[in-house]
Amino acid sequence: MVDPARVGIVDMGSNAIRFLVAEATGPTVNVLENHRLPVRLGRDVFHAGQIPDATMADAVDAFRRFRATCDRLAVQRIRAIATSAMRDARNRDLLIDRVREACGIEIEVISGTQEAYLLKLAVERVVDLRRGASILVDVGGGSVEVVLVEDGQVTSADSYRLGALRMLESLRDSSTPNESFVELMRKHLRSLERRIVDRFEGRSFVRYVAVGGNIESLVDLVQARGGVRRQDGIEASQLADLAKEVDELAAMTIEQRMERRALRPDRADTIVPAGIVYVRLGELAAVPTVLVPRVGIKDGLLQEVFQGHFDSFAAEDHVDVVLSSCRAMGRRFHFEADHAETVLALARQLFDQTRELHGLGGRARVLLEAAALLHDVGVSVNNDGHHKHSQYLIEASELVGLTDEERHLVGLLARYHRKSAPSRDHAEFTALRRRDRTLLERLAALLRLADALDRQHAGVVQAVTVKIREGSMEITPALRGEPRTRLTLEARAVEEKGLLFAQLFGRVPKLVLA
Repeated sequence: MVDPARVGIVDMGSNAIRFLVAEATGPTVNVLENHRLPVRLGRDVFHAGQIPDATMADAVDAFRRFRATCDRLAVQRIRAIATSAMRDARNRDLLIDRVREACGIEIEVISGTQEAYLLKLAVERVVDLRRGASILVDVGGGSVEVVLVEDGQVTSADSYRLGALRMLESLRDSSTPNESFVELMRKHLRSLERRIVDRFEGRSFVRYVAVGGNIESLVDLVQARGGVRRQDGIEASQLADLAKEVDELAAMTIEQRMERRALRPDRADTIVPAGIVYVRLGELAAVPTVLVPRVGIKDGLLQEVFQGHFDSFAAEDHVDVVLSSCRAMGRRFHFEADHAETVLALARQLFDQTRELHGLGGRARVLLEAAALLHDVGVSVNNDGHHKHSQYLIEASELVGLTDEERHLVGLLARYHRKSAPSRDHAEFTALRRRDRTLLERLAALLRLADALDRQHAGVVQAVTVKIREGSMEITPALRGEPRTRLTLEARAVEEKGLLFAQLFGRVPKLVLA
């Protein structure tokens, strides 16, 4: 009998820290413990830019207790993420160091697009997103994540600095005798509506899915009036009912919300700004019904960890999300899709058939795939030096499912797909950690070969078979259509671009024509 795998999950949000311990036996996941501690990192960060010592001490103490729980339950792996407040905190590294020293837990500060990816993972477990256009919204303490999904694939993911706690801190002292906080909040939201509407344009949404503690509390209040039903097994509320509840709460003081609606203090103040955002986004999306599945990014993180089975190979759905995001970016910059897909297919085959040489795993393969799709995206700026333009555009864009560090590596891979190879003369290359320099060199060698095999941008080479010899690597192509003499350009490109591969692995790539 196989012992169940146990993991600990930490979601370090702006308004609270959530801890969860779960175990998996096969496909079944059971939550053993689930806690929420009202440690408000964002309260001072959004006002003063850093975490005060007292709040830092509370956070460290919470992690110590969680570590003890994990030890008691024989947890095999702990994954801790932090979101908006930690992204903004000037002294976040100090807190990360203190937690590591106190209990050995490493905190990973994730980007808004990573939040969006985890949100999608969590939601799709309980809501069928495979047909039609869906909008997923998570109003947190510091940011609002808006994910658009079409037929199960993420088409865009945006993070807006509209979190409920952030708005409370930012607008607290801005109101005038003739302008309420609610009016200010709605005015601030209107200033971003054009950007939001541009994302929604041309889409007819069939479902609006809202997650987060505040929307769950709002639904509970609407439910008390009998205004909540179930749709496909998920709680569903009319947007108009939620809007009415938000307006009533806005007319009360925080103390009255606690007394009349039995709300906790750390919910009574944030529920109104959060509710305003949920309602307005639903109005802009023109969806009258809100689905509330009662999941969050910690559930998405749990799903990601268990799907990975504790190894370095990326789960298939993670790969799909990353590549969907890359294709969406490519379309925005009018990339040459056929060439990009050809290079992607060839890069995958080269990677898989040379694994005995490079020894890289699933994470590296995903980075290579992303770079293969986007290596020429810089042509939209200028063909001359387009590899450098590609790097800039990739690093300036949000790619769902990739960390900032991974996106930087993808940008550098695009930079090195042509012209000069990675070199210690390049400051960005030497600034990388040693393991990332090695990773980058090996993936760049493969990407350069894959690009060389479609030198004509005509998709002549459809597939390759690789044979690794002593001192050489024979590449036999499977061709589309006409005679092999059409590979003159490809053969020359493999010879030129294969120099890095030969230098790294001691095998000279050769195109073999039967």
